[in-house]
Amino acid sequence: MESENAGLQRWLGRHDALDLVARTCSAVDVGCIKQIRDEKLYLDMAPTWDEFCSQELHSSRRKMDTMIRQLEELGPAYFELSRLTRVTAGEFRQLGPAVTAEGVEVNGEVVAFKPENRAVLEAAVASVRKARKPAKKTLGDVLAACDALTAQLEKLPPLPDALQKLDLAAALYRLKKAAEGLGVITVEVKL
Repeated sequence: MESENAGLQRWLGRHDALDLVARTCSAVDVGCIKQIRDEKLYLDMAPTWDEFCSQELHSSRRKMDTMIRQLEELGPAYFELSRLTRVTAGEFRQLGPAVTAEGVEVNGEVVAFKPENRAVLEAAVASVRKARKPAKKTLGDVLAACDALTAQLEKLPPLPDALQKLDLAAALYRLKKAAEGLGVITVEVKL
């Protein structure tokens, strides 16, 4: 157990040093964070994943979990591109098949994930932004999304984590305030 803690301490020191230089996480860093979370290696340093993220990673649990999901869904290439450009996960998805492990295909050539190619990579991301036209949402679209979200919530098991309950309560409060901002009169119904 002591060797696991020593490894965790080494990684945290390495991450602090990398953070000073890059101010971003690489896919390798996120992979290490995922391993720490999944194998509960943080328990020697903090009683919960949330506290570990706050105290040791100086970030929120939500941000770390999001980065882990992005690694799982989008792969290391997303982090490579995001270190060089301000690409969002949605923009990265739109680049789709043009993205490889080596770089982004632009005009038939793969442009490598290297700092010297930043301008070309930024132009590729900008073209995605330009092509993306925000669809106008109707109230029907929003209500359908609310119904879909309600169905998803009904399928979840009970939330044992108090922080998860608070996150959900905060999201519902924001939704209520947004509806009230549209002039909707909200009522509280208790069943």
